[in-house]
Amino acid sequence: MNQPINRRAALKVGAAALATASLVSIGPAAEPPRKRSIKKAVMWGMIGAGNTVLEKFQILKDAGFDGVEMDSPDGPPNGEILDAAKRTGLLIEGVVDSVHWDKTLSHADPSVRKIGLDALRQALRDCKALGGTSVLLVPGVVDKNVSYADCYKRSQEEIRKALLLAQELGVKIAIEDV
Repeated sequence: MNQPINRRAALKVGAAALATASLVSIGPAAEPPRKRSIKKAVMWGMIGAGNTVLEKFQILKDAGFDGVEMDSPDGPPNGEILDAAKRTGLLIEGVVDSVHWDKTLSHADPSVRKIGLDALRQALRDCKALGGTSVLLVPGVVDKNVSYADCYKRSQEEIRKALLLAQELGVKIAIEDV
């Protein structure tokens, strides 16, 4: 008795097969996802209270933060930062290039771009010295003197000049597009 199967019967058979397949393991069991702890950090420039690096770090620690992202090259001395980090247990997660808004890598004046590039290189060195992994960089600013095309071209040219140092230090350049 070979009767043609109707749509309802076909859907029932398909649903049953799908339900059965979902119960059967195919291949080895997948590893459970690794637990990744989420750590809270704040940028150095956001800390309003406290007078010394140690006081500011202690305020962050007491507020429940795990780390801080320092400014460079215009931040406090590295020795003071490292001492405060050791005493409070705060991590130095990274560094923010503290001159990238003013001395942009896209500026029309090559001497200003050089100051920006030197600052980026120092931020990379400071990041490594502080135990961080990345330097936050806003590579350029578009304004009445700098077009989008010029900003893109100049900032890429300047960043390329810092890539070898970043690679040698094992520090990433984190580009922020604002």
